[in-house]
Amino acid sequence: MTLEEKVGQLGVFADMVRPFAPDVNPEANVRNAGQVLEQVRAGRVGSLFNGVGAAQGREIQRVAVEESRLGIPVALAADVIHGMRTVFPIPLGEAASFEPALAERTARATAIEATAAGIHWTYAPAVDI
Repeated sequence: MTLEEKVGQLGVFADMVRPFAPDVNPEANVRNAGQVLEQVRAGRVGSLFNGVGAAQGREIQRVAVEESRLGIPVALAADVIHGMRTVFPIPLGEAASFEPALAERTARATAIEATAAGIHWTYAPAVDI
């Protein structure tokens, strides 16, 4: 790996692709998606954080594995502290309910939704000490 590729593989790039709100600025989304794929193709992206849907995630992985010199899959991550699509209280709020089963159920629902969205690395739960 070149130094540029090593740095890119270590990076977690946030909000580079926004498929969830294409009506906000569809032209920027298309440009961003193209730019992201070019960076993935060049081996300069190790992880994308937030803003990647299942369809774009599959395309990003295809490009990373089949079209880049490195062939390293991209880690797709999301901050799901309050849920993925269904919004739940944050873990601190759930802890205040003194119902561990509630936290388990909401974590399971979040995991299912995140997996369906193509996410395989979640930034949750949080621990407040």
